[in-house]
Amino acid sequence: MRGSDDAVRSVDWLRGPRFDLSLIAGVLALALVLGGAACLSPALFAAVIAVDFWLLAYPHAASTFTRIAFDRQGARAHAFLLFGLPPLVFAATAGAVALGGVLAVNTIYFFWQSWHYTRQSYGIARAYHRSAGVDPAGDRLSDAVVFAWPLWGLLHRAHQGPALFYGGPLWLPPAPKLLVTAAGAVALAALAAWTLRHLRSLRSGRPRSAGQALFVLSHVVITAVSYVAIPEITLGWLFINIWHNAQYLLFVWAMNVRRFERGVDPQRPFVSRLCQPDQALRYALVCLALGAGFYFTLGQATGRMSWDVLPFVLVCHQTVNFHHYIVDAVIWRSRGRRG
Repeated sequence: MRGSDDAVRSVDWLRGPRFDLSLIAGVLALALVLGGAACLSPALFAAVIAVDFWLLAYPHAASTFTRIAFDRQGARAHAFLLFGLPPLVFAATAGAVALGGVLAVNTIYFFWQSWHYTRQSYGIARAYHRSAGVDPAGDRLSDAVVFAWPLWGLLHRAHQGPALFYGGPLWLPPAPKLLVTAAGAVALAALAAWTLRHLRSLRSGRPRSAGQALFVLSHVVITAVSYVAIPEITLGWLFINIWHNAQYLLFVWAMNVRRFERGVDPQRPFVSRLCQPDQALRYALVCLALGAGFYFTLGQATGRMSWDVLPFVLVCHQTVNFHHYIVDAVIWRSRGRRG
């Protein structure tokens, strides 16, 4: 069961039409449907948050470590990321809370996760570009679209000046309306130039990568919905959080399958067997079990403490988030090029 996608893989796709359309259109539809449901009532918002966290967010964090911690060689090579970095991140996060309270760590989280999401889009767009083999120097116009739209969205949120994000205080630097308008004009102009280039390449009979085009458009849609169209900041965040989590799970699995495309590696039997094309469900269940187990244990440990130490609970959870952001940035820079 190597999958029909393996048989039809082309330069337009990372794996094939079925997988890639699931990664792009399927994940976008999931985020829009669940996010839209969450907008209907507080009860549905709570239900969607629970689904997002337990079925997507926690497994997506666990999937990061399939790249570095599921075999002896990987764990040894990344010992600092696995064991030395967490105490440092915890200390830095605790220091931020001590100096600026919940406001400081909530603000750091909002901006860092926005950057994290944008970098993921940039990385996946680049993966499509490399797969197509069009220009080894990169695709600056696609990069401009990928970065310009979140920048517009962040400036729009700053102009709104929300005082709360996900139930906690938030600080955003004031942004004048003129600056937001200018950023929106730049984002729209970049998208127009990008679209015109694709139309010209279609007319010339040398179309560019369909996978990359669809992915960049999905990034534009989710960014516009999450940061501009949805007026309330936490509801908007939920759309893009669902999108990011589901997409990350699929993308990491695809890269792991490519990593072990020659079959089971005797030196890495567990992770290489887990990352075969016919083991997608098993891979998802392992990530689900590890993520749920870790966060359930963390919740039980911190939940036994009184509300007087709520910042400690926040520090623990944000330490996990920030550690994930750092590890993710390091491993994809060092290993992503090898696909």
